[in-house]
Amino acid sequence: MVTLPIFKGKGAEIMAVGAEQLNGLNVHIIYAYAFKTGLTGMSTKPHVHNYDEAIFFIGSDPHNFSDLGAEVEFAIGPDQEEKHVFSKPTAVVVPAGLPHCPMVTKRIDKPYLCMAVSMTGKRSD
Repeated sequence: MVTLPIFKGKGAEIMAVGAEQLNGLNVHIIYAYAFKTGLTGMSTKPHVHNYDEAIFFIGSDPHNFSDLGAEVEFAIGPDQEEKHVFSKPTAVVVPAGLPHCPMVTKRIDKPYLCMAVSMTGKRSD
């Protein structure tokens, strides 16, 4: 059992754990709330990883879990060539080597959760 480490981020708290905190489990997880429009998260420009990653966008209303409560734009590909816009709970799977980000919250009615699960024990960015 591990007490989750909570850090101060840009205007909000985030939880981030990796293999060091998870008894060697080869995964890294970042968990944070989004609560305003504009650039969302720590990645303000496209980047790549040498590991697979899944990014989850989940509504925060426990009585209406299917409502994201926001509209999000997520860029994928070199030069942000594909822009995906969604307003329902969504998972974006990013294979190793694929450029992705930024994420932009276009509209927000209530905070939503953003969780990045990376298949590495320690993030390299």
